[in-house]
Amino acid sequence: MGEGSKYDLFIDELNALEKQIYYFMQKGSELMEANRALNNKIIQLEKENDILKKKISEIELKVNKTLFNEGNLFGSETIKLEEREALKNKISELIARIDYHLRS
Repeated sequence: MGEGSKYDLFIDELNALEKQIYYFMQKGSELMEANRALNNKIIQLEKENDILKKKISEIELKVNKTLFNEGNLFGSETIKLEEREALKNKISELIARIDYHLRS
């Protein structure tokens, strides 16, 4: 092998190495950006979770006050059976939504 072909081979290997380094740097930048986005999403979800926990606490407090003050959640039979069922269904839906958000 001549001196020129060794030099060409060395330059080709350097170029290949430079391409690999560039690729890894690009990939690293993409991963860092994705990581940053995920961390921001985590922070956002934690804030939403805290808000939902506060709402649950407020609702539980209101329900407990109502149960202790009135003795019965529905009072003295002023709510019809159909209205009770609708209210129960609405409460169940809200609990399911809150549970879904807490599990997310």
